[in-house]
Amino acid sequence: MRPGLTGLTLIEVLFAVSVLAFVLLGVAGMFPSAMRSVHGGGHTTKATMLAREMIDMIRADSFDSLVSRYDGFDSSALAVTCPATPSTPSSPDPDYNKKKWTCDMAARGTRDTGQGLPSGRGTVSVACVNFGNTSPFKESAIACPTPSPTDNTTRKVTVTVTWGAQASRSVSLVTYVTRTQ
Repeated sequence: MRPGLTGLTLIEVLFAVSVLAFVLLGVAGMFPSAMRSVHGGGHTTKATMLAREMIDMIRADSFDSLVSRYDGFDSSALAVTCPATPSTPSSPDPDYNKKKWTCDMAARGTRDTGQGLPSGRGTVSVACVNFGNTSPFKESAIACPTPSPTDNTTRKVTVTVTWGAQASRSVSLVTYVTRTQ
């Protein structure tokens, strides 16, 4: 640079632009990874909400029917036309909760509507347990007694929602249900 002249030479400008372009390309490369993380987090949230939905429906159902109605349920084995028709007092459908849950999990229109999970599947298991009298309480599995008004055995309900390629992702929630007097 000649004395008395101010400004940047062409080489300095090209160097500054190339450094800026290199930095911006590095930042732009983070966006696809961030989008995958947000998308995966959304699926985990949906799966958790779906598992919680089934737990709430089970807790609202008759205590005496929990084992017979829900134990071993697998949404992939239930053939249902969505949306499921709500049951009415004149035409009760004991499987309505399972049908509704299966429809809520269905991935039909997932990309467009944000509903469901891709390859979503839900399972439910119900076991009878007793808790020891020692501290801390330890549960022990027992055979489920024949439903009766005097059966106060606790039910352990496990709801699992799986989704993705080869069911690669899953969420499981566990709750305990007891008879209310």
